[in-house]
Amino acid sequence: MGKKLESIHPTDYNFILNLFTFGLFVVAALFEIGGGYLVWQWLREKRNPIFGVIGGIILFLYGTVPTFQPSNFGRVYAAYGGIFVVMAIIWGLVIDKRRPDRYEIIGGLIVLLGASIIFYYPR
Repeated sequence: MGKKLESIHPTDYNFILNLFTFGLFVVAALFEIGGGYLVWQWLREKRNPIFGVIGGIILFLYGTVPTFQPSNFGRVYAAYGGIFVVMAIIWGLVIDKRRPDRYEIIGGLIVLLGASIIFYYPR
């Protein structure tokens, strides 16, 4: 049976909270990039308009995900920017089959470090 809330060690709780918040950032990035990708397919690649409709719905869902973050709007979106950059690079690698160059990797690591400091540094 699971631990009672009172018996969870503070570091266990922080670890779980960090996993949860990072997961929300990843889900938000997938929704934003995926929705944007579908709109791109519709407008730039002349795909069926249903791509744009579905992309718009996914982008709406993206807008709701950050509201579940346990911090203020500015901090959440500032940190999310770094996660978005890294996820966009990963999207390019996996979906578009475009290998990132060393500058994309270095830049991605820098913004990820910045996002981590913004959101996860203890206050």
